[in-house]
Amino acid sequence: MSSNGGHSSSDSVSSLTPLKKNISHASSYQSDEGSQPKLKLFESPLAHGRRKLSYMKRRQTWNSSTISSSLLILTTFNDVHDVNEIDALKSYAGFFCILWFLWLQVSLFDVRFVTDSVLERIAKAFQFGVMIGLAIIGPDFNSSNQKPGAFRSVAIILMASRLVLSLQYSAILYHVWYYKNSKTPLFLVVMANVVAALIYFTTFFGFTKETSKTGRVFVVWYITAIIETAVNILISSKWKVLSFRGSHLVQRMTLLTLIILGEGIIGVSKSIADITEEEGSYNISLILTVVSAVGIIYFLYMLYFDWLNRSQFGSVRQQIWAFLHFPFHLALVFLVEGVAQFIRWRKVVEIIHEVGKKYMNEFKEVPATDSLDLKKRLAQVTRTIFKKFPPQFTQTISDTQMALWNIGNTTFKSTEQLGNMTTLFSTVQDSLFDNFGIDPPESEIPITDPNEEWNENLEVLALVFTYFFLASGITLILMNILNALSRPTMTRADRIRIAINFVLSFTLVSLAGISKTEGGFYFAQSAWVLPSVAGTYAFVMLLGYTKFLW
Repeated sequence: MSSNGGHSSSDSVSSLTPLKKNISHASSYQSDEGSQPKLKLFESPLAHGRRKLSYMKRRQTWNSSTISSSLLILTTFNDVHDVNEIDALKSYAGFFCILWFLWLQVSLFDVRFVTDSVLERIAKAFQFGVMIGLAIIGPDFNSSNQKPGAFRSVAIILMASRLVLSLQYSAILYHVWYYKNSKTPLFLVVMANVVAALIYFTTFFGFTKETSKTGRVFVVWYITAIIETAVNILISSKWKVLSFRGSHLVQRMTLLTLIILGEGIIGVSKSIADITEEEGSYNISLILTVVSAVGIIYFLYMLYFDWLNRSQFGSVRQQIWAFLHFPFHLALVFLVEGVAQFIRWRKVVEIIHEVGKKYMNEFKEVPATDSLDLKKRLAQVTRTIFKKFPPQFTQTISDTQMALWNIGNTTFKSTEQLGNMTTLFSTVQDSLFDNFGIDPPESEIPITDPNEEWNENLEVLALVFTYFFLASGITLILMNILNALSRPTMTRADRIRIAINFVLSFTLVSLAGISKTEGGFYFAQSAWVLPSVAGTYAFVMLLGYTKFLW
């Protein structure tokens, strides 16, 4: 009996053991579920209850929405325009200006007010939609040929973005309405966004077919963006409640810098993939160019983050430091674009030189005897080239055949025949440019003359050379200024080092002025364009590590 009872008792205990475990797991699950904050329609940004002074919550590091918004600006901007003429360069810079200041306005709100509510998530969805809308319109953004529909859409999108921001600030204003020190500055920021939205809306009516070529209404967007940013910064400087102290504004700027550098690596990788697809061989000069391209981005990364003061360095200086990231990011975007372009140019120049040697070697030992012999042998070399690098357009085949026919039907060694040979060589060279994705500027009247197209391609090379060296020098200048602003104190050695950096920066900028000279033309075609900049950046980085000035 007792044994049965003991057995029964043992069974009861053993049967209860897993039940206890289940209860424990259930209570743990309920505890975890209860620990997760419930999403509210509104959430207060205050870090306390009702007090005489309001203190806002501050997020010290970035979160997923921060990364998403920073990625969206680069995703929207990437591959929007081919920078192959001055007008495209202006449009490229103008569109970046619109995107960057939109991103900045959103960031200025995010870094100061930590809220997670239904309304805040809806606002985020609207801001993401704004970026997507700009991405759709981006390819049609051309300041020299303004499509009314595209530019009117940009005006509406900018208006909507500022209205959403005004609503977000209004929600914060609602929570701090009983605080005199907070109500006034927030109300001013709300009104600044509303006024900006109205200005953007009024530009809607300024874009018509009649003003598509000469209109300058879009300049109002840039002026408004700068003014509203300045107003926001001035308000935050006067009222501590909107101060950026304790926020992650510095991290926000560094994140976008890091993403731009990452996009630069992607651009370099694409250029390498494109030239490898066309021809897999690499010689020493091309390897030097590729290594220098990667080195430029690496040295920029090291310099920027080595010179970064991660501690708080004064509210006003911090805001100036953040605002200067606009020209810095613009120069950086042009710099990494130029790096990717010069990899392609280096390969194309090498192939053009090889093609020229093939034509010359054909007649080196046995010169042509007459026009028909000249035509036959030129056609043979051309077929060999096109077999390795097939033409992208049927017009290339037609132009080649026409040039060869003219060569065979004109007087041997005449001026006319030499002109036809030049046309043949230009056609082949233009075809090689097409193969590597280097296109001349688009024009309303298609270019049919191969010689003219060749000249257009050379103009593209001069333009890339100019903005690349301008961007490389300006980037280094602005990095020095950012470094000086973030330093609490500077030693004599720091001043000497920065002075040397400025001299090197202006030297790089001055190289942009030789793009139209004969020396600049030969330098642009050489293998030393990217190594010259990479070497300068490497020297600047080593200068910071060297103690000989101390």
